[in-house]
Amino acid sequence: MNSFVLLMRRIRAYVVRDFQLEVSYRLAFFLRILSVLGVVTTFFFVSQIFTGGGDCPCAGSPFSQWRDPLAAWITGLAVLNYFMTGFSSLANAIRSEQAQGTLEATLMTPISITTLVVASSAWDFVQATFFSSLYFFFGWAFFGVRFQGSFLLAFAILLLTTLVLASIGILSASFAMVFKRGDPFAIFLGTGSAIFSGVFFPTQLLGSRFNNVSRALPPTYGLDGIRGVLIEGRGFSDVREPVFTLMIFLAVLLPFSVWVFSRAVRRAKREGSLIQY
Repeated sequence: MNSFVLLMRRIRAYVVRDFQLEVSYRLAFFLRILSVLGVVTTFFFVSQIFTGGGDCPCAGSPFSQWRDPLAAWITGLAVLNYFMTGFSSLANAIRSEQAQGTLEATLMTPISITTLVVASSAWDFVQATFFSSLYFFFGWAFFGVRFQGSFLLAFAILLLTTLVLASIGILSASFAMVFKRGDPFAIFLGTGSAIFSGVFFPTQLLGSRFNNVSRALPPTYGLDGIRGVLIEGRGFSDVREPVFTLMIFLAVLLPFSVWVFSRAVRRAKREGSLIQY
């Protein structure tokens, strides 16, 4: 119990620090909110091409999750924002600590690897939750987008997918810890998630050539499950396949990534490269 309280205090300290840093740039924060509204507005007018300028969704679409293109895009963009945070937040935190010269001092304290991983990423997930929610709010408030199904179930799938991507993010942070720059995980997973996971168009359009690439990416299953719940109104029994696939990803990647990160920290300490970037 005491260890849990200590962990929460340390997470709170990191969140307060990062929050104070963020609110010191109030204009940038406000402009980011406007950028979300701008993106939603842009995709609303693009969606009018497919709906013929009317309000009714594309009932004739062969892709069930894309019969309302704006709802599909809003869901995809909100989820992509969360996914990108999942696999990049820890690596970015490591690089920031390296640049500020505080990483070595942090790792020399009696802080566990688990605490460092969770606390360093906590504020990024708070912020991602806020901005991802804005996509849904602006879609509902200004353009009448309606979602059905269980938001709780959709959030559970989102959380599971984020844990999988956070595991890959730990591998990314391990690379940053040792090699500093040129992280291949951020490049390939970030680009791959946007192109091959169905964020902007149905994965069925990829064809057999790129279908295997799509199926190898965890965001594909997460986004399919979330859209199935929010757009098609599916229940848990209907989205079991993507959920179980994500659980397999998590069972393999999480312990492996934590082991790799602990090895990377030990190597950086041994080589004395913690303050290099």
